[in-house]
Amino acid sequence: MHTAAFAAADERRTTLEGGLAELVDRAGLSAADAETRFGNVIRALERGTSEGAGSATRVLLATLLARGVALSPPEGPEAEGRVAEALVWLATYTSVDALTALDAALGERAAGLWRAVAALVRRADQGALPQLGRAGAIIAAAALRVSASPAARAEAAALVDEVRDPIVRSLLRDALSPGRRPSRAPGVDGADEAWATGAPELEGGVPARLAGELSPPPRGPVALVLLAATGILLVMHAGRLAGRFLLRYRRPAAIEVGPRGVTVRSRTELLGRALREQETYIPVEALLRATREVRYPRLGLYAGLVALGLGTYLGMSLLVDGARAGSPELLGMGALVFAFGAALDFGLSHLETATRGRCRVVLVPRKGPAVALAGVERAAADLALSRLPRA
Repeated sequence: MHTAAFAAADERRTTLEGGLAELVDRAGLSAADAETRFGNVIRALERGTSEGAGSATRVLLATLLARGVALSPPEGPEAEGRVAEALVWLATYTSVDALTALDAALGERAAGLWRAVAALVRRADQGALPQLGRAGAIIAAAALRVSASPAARAEAAALVDEVRDPIVRSLLRDALSPGRRPSRAPGVDGADEAWATGAPELEGGVPARLAGELSPPPRGPVALVLLAATGILLVMHAGRLAGRFLLRYRRPAAIEVGPRGVTVRSRTELLGRALREQETYIPVEALLRATREVRYPRLGLYAGLVALGLGTYLGMSLLVDGARAGSPELLGMGALVFAFGAALDFGLSHLETATRGRCRVVLVPRKGPAVALAGVERAAADLALSRLPRA
């Protein structure tokens, strides 16, 4: 991946498949060797043009390229400048944008590359970099905007007063605002934490982030009764369970809550592969309601009471019959049923306390469908939703 991408950048090719067959033969690889749970790398390179690549292909190639740079990082300003120019050119003229994955792949080692990217923005803004042009300057400024690196922030702050292009200046100015989003690229070590952890991140004005899985939004009482009475609700739940356990159908999602609005990022997975990725931004003005719900908070308690009642009724009936008939077997069976009902009541009553830390966050926009994120820590949800301005 690293060799193919940098060869395309050096030759100024907008496609990545040139010379790919030779590289594959030289490395002794087959199509099966290039298979990953995110897709086949060789096939992704073959269709990795800006026209033909889908979002999953772009994420896969960008992640691998950033990882390749991390495994062989440039040493010195001159080498960093060459690598940065190649990455910016690829992000501008192909579908491979590894800039958004640099922070996750290199960590603090990305500082030199961000300084080189800022230098490219300066040169392009002055017209001294025709191979990148204004488009390259905009792409580079956008990368600086979403980076969480302190070096990128410092360079963005310095560039705001230097560049003349209004779009570039606007992007860099957004990088300094408190509500900007940090960079993340699913698939890079450390980047998938956005999908795996529900702990809110509040330091430095970064939006609080919640992670969970998309679930059907709550239905109205009329629709719920109709669906339940017709049996459609049971069929829907059965189909959802079958898809989850037989086809590994998942919809992991992350919600970022900031003072200006909410961003919902989700992806659809089937058999461990990402089928679709989606991002929705809901500004505060368009958000009608944002709440957290604990589904069936007393279900365990009520089920335990039912179990205790049934156990008491059946146990006492057997005890009475056993006492009348003088049967030790019936007396023992009645005591056993009574004890089982009491034990079941105890277990179900405590089940609620064991699961009460999880809740569901529901976002209802003024227009469009509602969004529900299940499996969220209750304390994290409260802390994140508190960032939204009160009406």
